[in-house]
Amino acid sequence: MLNLNYANFANAYRRYAALETDSLFNSLGWAEKAGTPGYVRNGAVLTSLALLSGGAPVCGSLMIEAGPLAGRKVCHGANRLAEWLAVRHTAPEIMPLEKSMAEVCYALFGRRGIVAFIQGSGPQGGSMALLDGRNAGPVCAAAEGKHPLEVRFWALS
Repeated sequence: MLNLNYANFANAYRRYAALETDSLFNSLGWAEKAGTPGYVRNGAVLTSLALLSGGAPVCGSLMIEAGPLAGRKVCHGANRLAEWLAVRHTAPEIMPLEKSMAEVCYALFGRRGIVAFIQGSGPQGGSMALLDGRNAGPVCAAAEGKHPLEVRFWALS
């Protein structure tokens, strides 16, 4: 089981999230791969990078070619990374979307951890984000347009 610490994870996530796409791709050795299928700047990639920074052995399909994480792999699909987390970290709290995204948002407000919005579009689908206790509204609003089937949440302390 992974031992994820919120402060370490959030610091790494924010460090990568603060980079513009070109800067992020340059730091990973992906400058020439911009626009290539799979090479995207999304929540699953940012989550993978934060996990790798904390020493977690993420098993993804995209090889990092430069920087301190060179030789390691990241996952660019939230559905796949959520499955990986459920096996390697802990079972997530699952929030079905039977009622509305507003109720899920209310349940997530004030909490800190990793949230995944699972889609029925295969392993590359879905979206993922860091919850910091204050950003549940914008995170849920951004995910709602992707029509998730369920929400998975891993609390980090």
